[in-house]
Amino acid sequence: MFLLLSAILIPAAVLITLAVRVVRQETELGERRAAEERRDALDQLRRELSARLQTIKLQEVNRLIGESGLNLPSDSPIVFVVPLQEGRMVLPWEEKRVSTLRSAEFTERQLEGEALEFRANDFTRAIAAYLQALHVARKPIEKCEAQLWLGRAYSKAGKTADAARVYHAMLGSCNSVADDDGIPLGLYAAERLITSGQDDAAGEYVLHRANASQWPPPNEAYLIRSLLTAMSGDRTKHASLQLSTEIRNMEQITELANDDRDPLSRLKAASRSAPGDLSWIGYGDEPWLITVLSPTSFATSVVMAVSSGRVVPDGARLTTEHTATSTPLGEGFLDVQVEWPNGRFTPPRVVPGVLYAAILVLTIGATMLAAYFLLRDVNREIQLAEMRSHFVASVSHELKTPLTAIRMFAETLVMGRAGGEQATAEYLRTIVNESERLSRLVDNVLDFSRIEQGSKVYRMKPTCLPDVVRSAARTMQYPFSQLGFSLTVEIDESIPPVPANSDALEQAILNLLANAMKYSGNARQIEIRLRRGSGEAFIDVVDHGLGISREDQAKIFEKFYRVRSVETDPIAGTGLGLTLALHIVEAHKGRVQVQSELGSGSTFSVRIPIQEPT
Repeated sequence: MFLLLSAILIPAAVLITLAVRVVRQETELGERRAAEERRDALDQLRRELSARLQTIKLQEVNRLIGESGLNLPSDSPIVFVVPLQEGRMVLPWEEKRVSTLRSAEFTERQLEGEALEFRANDFTRAIAAYLQALHVARKPIEKCEAQLWLGRAYSKAGKTADAARVYHAMLGSCNSVADDDGIPLGLYAAERLITSGQDDAAGEYVLHRANASQWPPPNEAYLIRSLLTAMSGDRTKHASLQLSTEIRNMEQITELANDDRDPLSRLKAASRSAPGDLSWIGYGDEPWLITVLSPTSFATSVVMAVSSGRVVPDGARLTTEHTATSTPLGEGFLDVQVEWPNGRFTPPRVVPGVLYAAILVLTIGATMLAAYFLLRDVNREIQLAEMRSHFVASVSHELKTPLTAIRMFAETLVMGRAGGEQATAEYLRTIVNESERLSRLVDNVLDFSRIEQGSKVYRMKPTCLPDVVRSAARTMQYPFSQLGFSLTVEIDESIPPVPANSDALEQAILNLLANAMKYSGNARQIEIRLRRGSGEAFIDVVDHGLGISREDQAKIFEKFYRVRSVETDPIAGTGLGLTLALHIVEAHKGRVQVQSELGSGSTFSVRIPIQEPT
């Protein structure tokens, strides 16, 4: 009984331990893969973002050199470009305003009217005083101010029609006349019209001012937003949202200009540490990507801010806040973090712990069966390890052979020992041939890797099969001639074009021709035929060499599998040629058939469906 329990429990405990270890290893492997994917994605994001920003920078430099001003196209990802003077940003809405002096006579009428209006509450005489001020006004600012006072006095006197007339006149004549705060006096008139309920023309005026310029003075922007809030309509909502966004940008620009941390100095220091590269610093909630550049060596430096939301590739988000899920973007970017979508780099979930008990129960109940499967799996792993080991050795040998030939003939040419133009041409043809052979081997390995990963894609287009067959035959003509082979080509030119990937089909045919050359034994005759029949195109590759037994014919298309015999063991190979050929043909909705007998050669037939003309 003890021995029986030992025979059951000990293997069960060992298997459970192995299962736990495998799960742990898979977890660690998944975490490493996730970390590698995150690192690769970060490198790719940094390269793409740097390329886009470099393009934007060059376009902006060309625009500035062209003296097109600082007005940016509406679809530009650039938020603003402002000059940098004495280490200080010149804000986009800043203008040099010169206070306009009013004439003494105008000022006298103004003070008289204000005294009558506010102290004596005599609005009729105040109106007369403001009319006299308007009469003596000579400058645009004096005329608009007098009209504004006159309209106010009319309203207080109950003459709303006269007030409205004055305010409507101001909408046209005082649009570009601003007070010392930078607010157009016409906007004050519009405010009073909207407040009194007369908002038709005033509403249009406010909408026009909302879209008039990209960077209005802040006081004007705040006043326009308050007026839009009091209005209704879809256009008003759209303009209000757009203006609110612009005001947020204005506030953020002001914060940047007044930031005690002085981000621009940090940016300049980073640029000096990497001369020739343009550094960027993140700022704000979106954030902005900000840099300092000079259009020319003698021009004033400018500060450029780019909206990260409009340049960052899909699938990533930039932020300036460091969180548990964010990663620094890296070299060339200061205060910029990357956040990826949830689950993008999540390691695969491992087996839940609750299943361990079920595994134990099943293992105890089927120990003998598990032992059988274990032995079978171990044997399979041993065979797979041997196949992989043989594959590595074969690839090493296949790589070494053309490399050795290339080096030998190249060194001969370098030392000038070719012995004539004919020999030099022969050496060069050999180098080209061995290079093509090396390229085919590398392509086979890379294609196999993509197939294993499920990422191999074939782009189909109408293809002339006779051209593909001829191209493959030309490629193999030189190596065949070097080894004394004779290649017979028969092509039916009536075969119509088929949807196919010409490069992939040629690779499949080259693999079949290379196999025919390897396993021809002492025979030196190879044939390739292209024919049609029964709605299919047949590409036959025929050799008269060693042949394949019926038992091996069912396995030769498996990865790494190679026929083992006294004749085939010395022949180098990776065991991937037929696997790749089958995958390519099946991707074209075709099939591969083999007819062979030991000692009588082999015929591999690639069948591609064609559409017969009606």
